[in-house]
Amino acid sequence: MSFQSEHPRGAREPSFRMSAKQLGMWIFIASLSVIFIANIVGYLVTRSNNREWRTLGLPGLPPGLFASTAFILLLSLSGHLALRALRSNHYSRFKLWLRAMLGFAVLFLVAQAFNWRSMTQVEGSTSLRNLYTFTYFMLTGLHALHVVVGFVPLGLVLYKAAQRKYSSSRLEGVALCVQYWDFLGVVWLVLLATLYCVT
Repeated sequence: MSFQSEHPRGAREPSFRMSAKQLGMWIFIASLSVIFIANIVGYLVTRSNNREWRTLGLPGLPPGLFASTAFILLLSLSGHLALRALRSNHYSRFKLWLRAMLGFAVLFLVAQAFNWRSMTQVEGSTSLRNLYTFTYFMLTGLHALHVVVGFVPLGLVLYKAAQRKYSSSRLEGVALCVQYWDFLGVVWLVLLATLYCVT
């Protein structure tokens, strides 16, 4: 007499699983993507409807934008190195790279502050009374706002790391934080390309 298995032959556990937190992160990133895309489209439409975009005397795009780009790319790289260290249970190296992320995030905002200042200098005075500088501040300011928001999850990860609440088997919070900063890095590259192509 043969007994059949409780589960039918060939039935398997699903190979792809996604936690509720990961799903929430993807939905959040998708929502932010819509916001940034809408602003970029608005920027392009505004530019196409104005023949004289950057009139004589207005500054060009700040060269410091390349420094900002370097900082946000290094920030993203530091996040991945932190994850790699955590997966290998190198906890001191993990915390070191987390602090590097924080440092590069601060440097990015500092560089942006200098970039914004240089954009307002027109023949020794400040001026925002034109679409060229207004839209520049609109796009980069929106991104900077989300960078500031990113300090919240990064600070939380740093706090939990100090309490040794992460390990190679408990790293989802770190991975989600790195995903958010990766997203901001990609958005920044798209914004930078848009600004240089249109200007």
